[in-house]
Amino acid sequence: MNDAVLITLADKNFIPQAKQLFSSAYWNGGWQGDFLLLAHEIPEEDLRWFREKGIIVFPCKPLSERELIGVRHPPVVLDKFYLFTPFFKQWKRIVFLDADIIIEASLDRLVETKGFCAPNATCVGLTKEFFRTDRKLRAELERTYPLRGKAFNTGVFAFDAADIAGDTFEKMTALYKKFGSLNFYGEEGTFNLFFYKKWTMLPVMYNAYPTYMRDTYNLDHGRLESVIIHFVGETNAKPWLETSLWHGEWVENLRKADGIDLLHPRKAAKIWTQKEERDYIRALPAKRLHHLMRRKISTPIARASRKLWDRIEHMIGQIGLFIKKLFPRLYERIRIKHD
Repeated sequence: MNDAVLITLADKNFIPQAKQLFSSAYWNGGWQGDFLLLAHEIPEEDLRWFREKGIIVFPCKPLSERELIGVRHPPVVLDKFYLFTPFFKQWKRIVFLDADIIIEASLDRLVETKGFCAPNATCVGLTKEFFRTDRKLRAELERTYPLRGKAFNTGVFAFDAADIAGDTFEKMTALYKKFGSLNFYGEEGTFNLFFYKKWTMLPVMYNAYPTYMRDTYNLDHGRLESVIIHFVGETNAKPWLETSLWHGEWVENLRKADGIDLLHPRKAAKIWTQKEERDYIRALPAKRLHHLMRRKISTPIARASRKLWDRIEHMIGQIGLFIKKLFPRLYERIRIKHD
């Protein structure tokens, strides 16, 4: 038994994703603690691989039978509430990662940071975590929790097991039953209410969204340095799809999963120092400004070029008509034939 445990969640359709997550944690992240799978109604024969690797399996009974509203998360995401049951008090530090993640470097910061820590939800403020469809319920929610400031993403988080009380799970599920119908992103709204103003924000490299980093900072694959790459909302570019730029890396991590040996942990592929983290974060505003300036400059240039080329094409067309009228035989020799 180790002091820390790394956990992901999967149902029967997400087994390869869970294997890849654990593999990248082992080979790239150098994870030294235990591994645990929250298994949502997975047949026992499909769990054999995890058990044989020494990965702990925690079977989860569904907490809801219906697809959740909002962005239509499956009810499996509610299984994250089980992390706050007394079973998990046997560890000191609990780290959870969604299975649509590739780990590139050491996860030590998630273990060393005290209290509940999670990354900023990036594109979503706290007020946008909840619907306004039920005005009465929304008003009650805002009286208890003024929805101002940042929200955190529940695809990556860590907390101290000492914070789990005997009734924590019951309190979280009760909070979900009361306000969960307003949640836009599955369980995320409930988590943000439960840890309202009681969380520490992790740096962006612990939850880098490829599309966001590309569109905001012009960081494409190959230039995107990160600890955790999280494919949130990448519907057509999840790394297990051939359309993803990360498909090759994801497949290689999955292939190496059979080589996991928890009795012999690996060293991390990279350990980010605090200075490297600070320098990375400080450089982002300049990258953002540079990207915006390039877009603002390039757009007028592109429009002007298009207009110039249209004018040239028009002139060429007029010259062609002139030659056709006066020199038809020459026109037939020089005209572009499309057949």
